Amino acid sequence: MDFFSGLCGVLSAAGSKIVSGISDVCSKIGGAVFSGVSGIAGLAKDLVFPALGLELSEIIIVIQLVSVIISTVADLLGLKGEETPEELGLKAEQADKKPEDFDSIQEYIDYLRNEVEVDKSKLDNLSQEEKVTYGAIGSAICVKGIEEKYGMEMSGDFWTTVAKMGMKGQEVKTYIDHFKLHDIHEMKDMTDYIKGVHLDENKDRHNIGSAILDALKELNPELSDESLKEKLLDMHVEG
Repeated sequence: MDFFSGLCGVLSAAGSKIVSGISDVCSKIGGAVFSGVSGIAGLAKDLVFPALGLELSEIIIVIQLVSVIISTVADLLGLKGEETPEELGLKAEQADKKPEDFDSIQEYIDYLRNEVEVDKSKLDNLSQEEKVTYGAIGSAICVKGIEEKYGMEMSGDFWTTVAKMGMKGQEVKTYIDHFKLHDIHEMKDMTDYIKGVHLDENKDRHNIGSAILDALKELNPELSDESLKEKLLDMHVEG
């Protein structure tokens, strides 16, 4: 079953509860970084968006797949420690300080890790919906830290698409690295390219393709240039 095509315009009961839970928690935390469509609240919803029409057990699988990729990239960048995404999300809710109180998201994450003691009883007794809610929020916080490290935008669609493609965290980081080297500032350009989405006229399609090809070359050093081009042509995922 394709766990990433469940929405179909209709939220399941669990999906509706999760969306409401993300809004409630982020509203409780407050602050510009947590608010609005472009903030952590909007990003957290986008990370579970493709699965919100599914049953709860399937939504959990989706957010776990996405969260593992995000956590791996964050770990490779030294952004986070042993905390699970849901623990990080719960710490953000319990914290006295907001991202705006720090000079960087990295400092905010360090503060959550080192100075905020999570309510273990609450963490151990989270409902399945709450695990998805806090996991999505914690993952979104990590994404903001990753964006800060690279000076790039990384939409929820990018993360859910690479998860749908079965990519591992190290692979994803390789693509991000090469997009950075090609001076491309939005990773959604990669997933739009792969999906065959019409790119804005100010987007350099050839440069995007070259960035993907260079990443493929690093990930598959044994392949010939011709094989790499074929692999690029074979990369496709439904929108």
